[in-house]
Order: sequence, then structure tokens, then C-alpha cells
Amino acid sequence: MNTINLTSTHYFGFLYLAFAHQTDGIYSREEQISIWKLVVKWSEVELSRIEHAKIMDEVMLLYKSNILNTDFEEYIFDIARIINEYSWFCNSKKIESLKDLKTIALSDKKYLKSEKNWIKKIAEIWNIDKKKIQNILK
Repeated sequence: MNTINLTSTHYFGFLYLAFAHQTDGIYSREEQISIWKLVVKWSEVELSRIEHAKIMDEVMLLYKSNILNTDFEEYIFDIARIINEYSWFCNSKKIESLKDLKTIALSDKKYLKSEKNWIKKIAEIWNIDKKKIQNILK
């Protein structure tokens, strides 16, 4: 079996996919389209469409292979902690990513309390002051 060399694109793809699915139990086509559009900007290198599709396939495989773990939610938040370690992931990038999560949440025309709670939790992991995310939570 091939080992996946995880990149920032993988991590953001995984976090965004987990957010979309775990907050309401549904991974809609609209959420998938939003994620595909949003995650590409978090790549550290320019990706072709084929490379991007391959990474997103790997993200889905990684997600499916871990979803049944009893500590899956903590695993997701560990991914957020890994992302937080990137030196280029400054506060403005963190806010941008939290806005991405809201975009994903709104792609199905609903903004659920569970989605807001996840955004708060990720903001906490990323050491973002609650006052700075109030507009995102509205």
C-alpha cells in the first residue's frame, strides 16, 4: 500500500471535509463543491486539476479509514493543531480559514449551532480571540 505524503492541502481538505460531515451527519454535493474550491488555496505549491483531484481522493480515503475510530473528533482537532504549526499560518490566514468554514456551512443554506461550535473550538485551538470571530458566528 502506498503511503500518503500529507501536505497542507491534505490537512485543510481533511479539516473541511470533517467539518462539513461531522457537524450535521451529511456531506452534500454543495459542501463538496465549496470544499474543492476553497482548499486549493491552502496548497504550498501550484496544483494542476489532476493533482488537486488526487489529493482530494487521498483526503477522502484518509477520512473514511479513520471515521470509525472512537477518538475521531479529537483526531480532527489534532489536524487543526498541526495546521496551526505552519509558520505561514498567521492570524489573518486563520480568520480566512474560519470564514471558509462558514462558507462551507452556508453552502446548504443552513448555519447550525453545531457548525458554530466547531468554529469556536477551532478558533480556540488556533488562539483566536472570541471577539475576532463574532462576525463569522453570525
